[in-house]
Amino acid sequence: MSSEFGSEFKEFIGLLRRSKDYLLAHHPSCDKFEEDCYHIGEKRLCVGCFTAYPTALMIIVIWLFGLIDISIGWKFLIGTFFGSLQFFSLTRISDFKFGKIVIKVFLGLGIGFFTIAIFSIPVHILVRIFLFIGCINIAGFFSFLRMKKIENICDSCEYNREWSNCPGFELAEKEEDQNI
Repeated sequence: MSSEFGSEFKEFIGLLRRSKDYLLAHHPSCDKFEEDCYHIGEKRLCVGCFTAYPTALMIIVIWLFGLIDISIGWKFLIGTFFGSLQFFSLTRISDFKFGKIVIKVFLGLGIGFFTIAIFSIPVHILVRIFLFIGCINIAGFFSFLRMKKIENICDSCEYNREWSNCPGFELAEKEEDQNI
C-alpha cells in the first residue's frame, strides 16, 4: 500500500515539475496572450495571479499588523466595491496590459478586504471558513467568464482550440517527453 502511495506521490511531483511554467503563467506561449503575462528573464508570470493575489495578501498582512481599523461593514463595502470593478475585465479595457493590471489590483483589493471582513465576523472559525469558501466559489464565476474569452481567442486561431496540437502548449509536451 505504501509503495503504491509512494509511486503516486512521485508521479504527482513529476506532474508539478513538468507543469511549473504553466502554474506560473497558465496562458499559451502565443502572441495573442502576451498581454496576459509579465516577462522576467525567460519566465512568464500571469498578470492576473501575480497582481491580484499579492495585492490581496498585502491587505491581509496590513490588517494582521492592526493597521486597518475599520468596521466589518466598511470592510465588506470596500471589498464589494473593488471586487465589483472586476466586471471591467469583460470590457475591452482588459485587452491592454495596463488596463488588465489596474483591474487585477482592484480585484486584489476586493479579495483582501472581503477576506478580512469575513475573518473579522465574531462567529465560530468554521463558519468564517465556510463563508470564505463560498466567496471563493462566487469569484470562480469570473474565471469561467475569462475562460470563455480565452476560448474565443483560441477559436479564432488556426488550431481552433485543439490544444494538443497548439505550439503555444508545446513546452509542456517537450518537458513531459524529457522526463519520461
